[in-house]
Amino acid sequence: MTETEGKALAERYCSGAEHCCHEVRAMLLRHKAESEDIERILKHLIKEGYIDESRYARALVHDKVRFAKWGRNKIAQALRQKRIPADIADAALESIDEDEYMSALKEITASRYRAVKGATEYERKLKTMKTVCGRGYEPQLVRQVLNMSDAPDSMF
Repeated sequence: MTETEGKALAERYCSGAEHCCHEVRAMLLRHKAESEDIERILKHLIKEGYIDESRYARALVHDKVRFAKWGRNKIAQALRQKRIPADIADAALESIDEDEYMSALKEITASRYRAVKGATEYERKLKTMKTVCGRGYEPQLVRQVLNMSDAPDSMF
């Protein structure tokens, strides 16, 4: 693949959806682009505004909170996997709307609590907490939501 072909392919790829440098690099490698060409293509894409790591990070954070209902820990892990710089990832995580985040947490906790079976109240809360924390929510926030009421069945 020539540099010109790679540039055109990458521009089309980035025009269709938001992508980070890591994803574009992987796509170009799959298409057998040379590593020197890849670096020049990435510089071009950044210069022309096709790639913006902070824009990508904000979009990923927004989508994962709103649609996938992920917690901060899981989103931070996804940003690390995409090799987003720590300062950009931190800024994107700080942009999370707290009301929307807590609403998603309460919704997931309530849904899981209703679905889980347990011999005791403690066991139901423990299973619920394990599942919700697995979605990336902070344990102290999950505990706070679970303990909002003395009668957990009535809180949901």
